[in-house]
Amino acid sequence: MILRKISLVDLRQRAQNESVNLLIQSQDPGIYLVEADASSARYAVTIDNGQRLMTRSLGAMKRALVGIEYDAATLRHQSSFDEMIGNPTVGSDLALEMPLTL
Repeated sequence: MILRKISLVDLRQRAQNESVNLLIQSQDPGIYLVEADASSARYAVTIDNGQRLMTRSLGAMKRALVGIEYDAATLRHQSSFDEMIGNPTVGSDLALEMPLTL
């Protein structure tokens, strides 16, 4: 899926006027990316230089998102544990999700 991009500054402004949900994805140990759902579309959140907002800790991601009004935030972690130990995978999506407060 190709995501549209939205800058962190634009997301802060947009969140003041409409409903926004945040999805923080833990890609690898120590890599966190954020996506935002707004106006029935999903966006990759970027920083000033157009690169995706990426942090090395969940705490750093929370600090980067300070001031954004949101309805819900979710932390998603892709788990490959079953695959790594040779167990059959149940379904194709091994994501673990939990609600998050920023």
